[in-house]
Amino acid sequence: MSDSEEKSPNPKTAGKHATERAPGENRVVKLLEKNPLGMTLPEMAGGPRQLKKIRSLRPLLAEAIKTGMVMPISQRAGHTVYRLVKYLGHR
Repeated sequence: MSDSEEKSPNPKTAGKHATERAPGENRVVKLLEKNPLGMTLPEMAGGPRQLKKIRSLRPLLAEAIKTGMVMPISQRAGHTVYRLVKYLGHR
């Protein structure tokens, strides 16, 4: 069984090309560097009707959260606000 498990492609490891890039290449991180107060996903995409852009930014945002560069902070108009960890200060 272990041989067949190793031969079968794992969907979680199939997308490793995105994580091999430099951490500064993430578009979500670039957008959040410009706005230290944080942004929601529709704000990053340019509006709530930009569904294709929202769908393309969602995996990049998940990657940035996993690497620890971005954290969800609060909610604004029903959407989660994300901020860069380096802009989180003392409260």
